[in-house]
Amino acid sequence: QASFDVRKLTHLLDGGCERTEQRERLERIIEADPVFTNADIYSLSRPERYRRAMQKQRRLLELSRELQVPETVLRAVVHDDLGTDLQHLMFLPNIRATFSDEQQLYWLPKAESWEVVGCYAQTELGHGSNIRGLETTATYLPESDEIEIHSPTTTSTKWWPGALGKTANHAIVYARLLVGGHDLGIHNFMVQIRDSDTHRPLKGVVVGDIGPKIGYNNQDNGFLRFDHVRIPRTHMAMRYSTLHKGGEYAAAQMRAAASYSSMTFVRVQIVMVSGNVLSRACTIAVRYSAVRHQGMTAKQDGSETQVLNYTMQQQRLLPLVATSYAFHFAGASMRDLLASGDTEALHVASSGLKALCSRITSDGIEVCRRACGGHGYLAASGLPELFGTYVQNVTVEGENFMIAQQTARGLLKLFQKAQIEEAPAQRDQAAISAMATAAVTTATIDGTDADYLFHAPMATAARCNASVAGDFLSPDLQCEAYRHRAAWLVSDLKCKLEDAQRSGVAYQDAWNAICPDIIRVSEAHCFYVLVRNFCSAVKRIGEEQPQLASVLQNCCNLFSLWWMQESLADFLEGGYLDRVQAGLLRQAVSDLLPILRADAVPLVDAWGHSDHALNSALGRWDGQVYDALLASAQREVNPMNRDLVDPAFEESLKPMRCKL
Repeated sequence: QASFDVRKLTHLLDGGCERTEQRERLERIIEADPVFTNADIYSLSRPERYRRAMQKQRRLLELSRELQVPETVLRAVVHDDLGTDLQHLMFLPNIRATFSDEQQLYWLPKAESWEVVGCYAQTELGHGSNIRGLETTATYLPESDEIEIHSPTTTSTKWWPGALGKTANHAIVYARLLVGGHDLGIHNFMVQIRDSDTHRPLKGVVVGDIGPKIGYNNQDNGFLRFDHVRIPRTHMAMRYSTLHKGGEYAAAQMRAAASYSSMTFVRVQIVMVSGNVLSRACTIAVRYSAVRHQGMTAKQDGSETQVLNYTMQQQRLLPLVATSYAFHFAGASMRDLLASGDTEALHVASSGLKALCSRITSDGIEVCRRACGGHGYLAASGLPELFGTYVQNVTVEGENFMIAQQTARGLLKLFQKAQIEEAPAQRDQAAISAMATAAVTTATIDGTDADYLFHAPMATAARCNASVAGDFLSPDLQCEAYRHRAAWLVSDLKCKLEDAQRSGVAYQDAWNAICPDIIRVSEAHCFYVLVRNFCSAVKRIGEEQPQLASVLQNCCNLFSLWWMQESLADFLEGGYLDRVQAGLLRQAVSDLLPILRADAVPLVDAWGHSDHALNSALGRWDGQVYDALLASAQREVNPMNRDLVDPAFEESLKPMRCKL
């Protein structure tokens, strides 16, 4: 029996009752359409999966017109990866962000009507994260007023762009603009790569699919090479830079940031969906753990223990359930930040949060798979597919350890600014000691996610006042703890860099030498953001729906304290906790597990994942796990069982017999 109204929490997650009803109505339409079946996808070959995905995309467009529902809204209830997803995720946003108004009038109608199907061709064989190292060239030819796109080396081959392998007929290509012998840096260009009628590659274009991957195999990630391919000069993106006829060039100051806005947008999307993806894995594992019984109880009546009642199972799964909710509220915050147009804040936040959320989500899916025992290894569990598809996010749009450094750089820049602006009175140690608690507590509600950088001495002076385990359930204490760690690590990082430079070490070498500390800074900041947003969200919800706030507060407590326990060394080393308090923290986490256990199934049910969406024999809503597992092995969906006797018997097994 849930301690809260599950339906109301579903409405909260969806953004309102009307959105829930719309989602469920559209899901019923999709699930009733045979084109969208997922029953046999685990047994399809890669070419078959790609073709099936394209059939789904075509049917999606038909339904969008029939139902008068926006394509992007309908796409959200098609629970499979489509090879055309990047049209809306990267291609169209890049046109809108980097092409001039005049160019958009030409390209947007073609792309929105699917006459132009595009991809985002930036990454090369030899360079991914280091965009400045890209080798593809775009040379301006004044005699013909054209730009010549060329792949001068093996490592300049475009490699990995989604939809490039078989789907796209155009590519937004990132290349070095060369004008009159001068390298003007990386720019983006619209390049047609396949004939619009025949879909055959154009002259000078070598293009194809890069092959099977760990997962995400509906998507045709591709390779692309150019042999002196010419395009009109006007196909260069010209919102923030202009190349005039004859070669005159002009660029706006914000050109570089705008050029990479598509990557930032994708990072934001990764953060926004991470909670939903993690919740899918949790739903499968929690439901299965509630159904599965293993090991005799102490009753001595032959009854077996419900797997979810084992404390180790709770410790594996319940913090992840709480984390999925933390990520949901962080995603809502990122959506607001994206709408604000604050590109600098968005870059700092999205880089570190993308790295942290994708790592925890990927690791969390695998934890859930292992928590399902041997059955979790089956494709029919849905977890291997979920992991294989999602794990790309730890490297896509910036490898996690690389982009996390961008957050640290942004924090150091803000910290430097804060120190310059800091008033002398704020440096007085007596004032710091007296004001620390009040300032830190106020900042848990007011200010921005990076406000602690402007009050670093006060934040680092804070000390935990917990004397019993229950004290750790205070949202103010939780925010103060994470704020303290973030401020302490940024301050420590700045000192280490300055010490290295004073000893004669070049800044870049000093940075490289302490890179593990840099990642700690990024993660500490991002955890503070997550905890702060979760606490704020629960407080807001409590004003209108106190019953929901109660269960969400339990989730917030477990999230905050579990990850504090996981990084206990930082909180001890920084001086926020002492040895006794570390033990109290562990006790607080332990005390929360049975509280969350009581609501575990309702908490995952609230996400509203249908059986079609999960496509899992273990995560069925009705709990009929074993019937579903048996059905998944039958010949209708398992091609290994379609022949009563496999041809391998006559081909190999029978001839292998030794004649005695």
